[in-house]
Amino acid sequence: MRRKMTSREKILSAIEGINLPSKELPITPIFEGLSEDKHAFFFEMLNTLGVEVIVSDNDDQLKDIIKEKQQDGKVYSSIPDLGADDLTVNKDEMANLNLSVIEGQLGVAENGAIWVNGEDLKHRSLTAIASHLLIVLPYHKIVWNMHEAYTYIKPQDHGYGVFISGPSKTADIEQSLVKGAHGAKSLIVYIQK
Repeated sequence: MRRKMTSREKILSAIEGINLPSKELPITPIFEGLSEDKHAFFFEMLNTLGVEVIVSDNDDQLKDIIKEKQQDGKVYSSIPDLGADDLTVNKDEMANLNLSVIEGQLGVAENGAIWVNGEDLKHRSLTAIASHLLIVLPYHKIVWNMHEAYTYIKPQDHGYGVFISGPSKTADIEQSLVKGAHGAKSLIVYIQK
């Protein structure tokens, strides 16, 4: 005797029988309502997220920021020749880290996210463990949206990578905004022209 199909099985069978042609998703380079200038939009988005943005072609300014932060504690930089400390895997050094200076590979205008490739970090925790985070990003490495970003980034080619969008914050704790609950309390994005 043949078993009667359940309603669920009937629905799934009907869906399986539908044969629609596949279509590529459209990629819109500029979303409606966005500024025509992706850099201006990216900087505005970062400001909205509570990020300090510095656009400069003078690396001495970057070194000055690092010197200032070193007065308050340890500073680590994944970028050579900036005068920052070289960290070992010493727990005390990591626990007292005031500033992490890391390189960003790509900025996304639509949401202010910055791609950081894990292969460029000495320790993955550098994106979250320091009190403050400074990301250095080349001016020409800004794209409009995540669709465009994924044409440059191939996550499957990397062991680890992360999009960072603003300093750490949460409003889960008693419905009040807390900065630095899960990572850095502040984020500076230094755009190298």
